[in-house]
Amino acid sequence: MNILRNFIIIIKSCISFFKNILYHFFLGLITIITIIPKYLILGIQCLFSEKKQKELKMENKIIPIIIVTLSITTYLISIFIISRWYVQNERNKKFTKSLNELTEIVAKKEETIPEQNQETSTPTTNQNTNQLSDFNFLNVNLTPYINKNSETVAWLKVNGTNINYPVVQHKDNNYYLEHDFYKRKTNIGWVFADYRDNFEDFNNNTIIYAHNLVNRTMFGQIPYLLKSSWQSNPNNYYIKLSTKTTNSIWQIFSVYKSNPTTNYLQSKFNSKETYKKFINDLKNKSSFDFKTTVSENDKIITLSTCDDTGTKRIAVHAKLIKIENK
Repeated sequence: MNILRNFIIIIKSCISFFKNILYHFFLGLITIITIIPKYLILGIQCLFSEKKQKELKMENKIIPIIIVTLSITTYLISIFIISRWYVQNERNKKFTKSLNELTEIVAKKEETIPEQNQETSTPTTNQNTNQLSDFNFLNVNLTPYINKNSETVAWLKVNGTNINYPVVQHKDNNYYLEHDFYKRKTNIGWVFADYRDNFEDFNNNTIIYAHNLVNRTMFGQIPYLLKSSWQSNPNNYYIKLSTKTTNSIWQIFSVYKSNPTTNYLQSKFNSKETYKKFINDLKNKSSFDFKTTVSENDKIITLSTCDDTGTKRIAVHAKLIKIENK
């Protein structure tokens, strides 16, 4: 049954792909004919009519040929870009769907958050978590994903969004901007951790990046965190992370849009005073008051992406409030 279902999905995808190709082909053809009919006709006459070639002067032949050539070239390049985007987008959607279907999530219902524990750095939050309806650990078996990509380090889920992906980590912060989970070249990229992150023992600031895509995949829904509709639900204020050794929950305390900068991307700190100042700066930047207390004894996680215009950055910061060993 699975083979038949996959075969049907492939057939449907191929049909949909070729329908889009034909649609854009005829759309482009009609556009060319309606916008530059004069030059198109003259160009064809110049190319295929020896009689007209002799009658027309050289300057009258060159202009139509150039315009027609540029128009057709632009049209073909547009078709290629649209087709490439469509294929990559469909591949990304199918892969993400298959990952989510294969994921086995074991949710553990917790009634309260443990009190402050200096050894594990999991401070209690000042919100009444007993009233929250979705305060469960995310427990994902990463082995199947590590078998697909040995650079898999975690699974990330952000409440109130569709962000629910495996996280990968390379030796630099450029590779997964242009490669997907399977390490295939693509402008979609993937959700990836800063090369400095340590998922065995979290740094002061654990940083995760992804593109903000127009179809709202990857970190495409991060801009929603700036909207009052998302902020009005306290159940949305949590980020869940499952690594090879631990499951953890992080509470958001700051979200904001800023000019491109690396100020919020510092990972480790030499002193508690420096780290305290860093945290206070992040809180003061927030466009919304989450009423969450954060101190220099907390560990935090940062999600970073571009805004919808691509000219600014959106940053999300959350503190570690709960953790368990697998």
